[in-house]
Amino acid sequence: MIIRKLTDSDSEALFSLIEDIESTLVSRDFWLPIKDTSKEHYFDPSWTEFYGAFDGARLVGASALFYNPFEFGESVGQINESTDGVAEVGRSMVHPDYRGQNLLATINKELIVAAKEKGLRFLLATIHPDNVPSQTSFRKLGFVKRTTYFKSDGFVRDVYTFDL
Repeated sequence: MIIRKLTDSDSEALFSLIEDIESTLVSRDFWLPIKDTSKEHYFDPSWTEFYGAFDGARLVGASALFYNPFEFGESVGQINESTDGVAEVGRSMVHPDYRGQNLLATINKELIVAAKEKGLRFLLATIHPDNVPSQTSFRKLGFVKRTTYFKSDGFVRDVYTFDL
């Protein structure tokens, strides 16, 4: 398995993986709808950096650092923090055929390294309270649950942070 930063040339593979994830969700509430503005910035390094796990040429897992408060400002506000020096770890996904192999943790470790290199203060992650595999993965990495809230779009999320 190779873990690397995704580039524009990986866009088709990323969107294919997203389709696979969306079609096999245990609960639709686990996955927030993707806003067009977010999708337009998936390969804009000032906004988003995706890292992915490849089994040969096949993208089987991915996770992103979102740097723009458009993505996470509401969640940061729930823990009374400034958005300065913060990135959100989001769109974390592993193809169903590859779950249970710690791929999410492996990818997110790379995101933590990238965030430290950027000099960020902390990382944020929001997870549905019933998404036990994601909760477990993030806790094992050292993320700490700070609060639970209902987003303005009606989705409930636990807010986790990781101090850098």
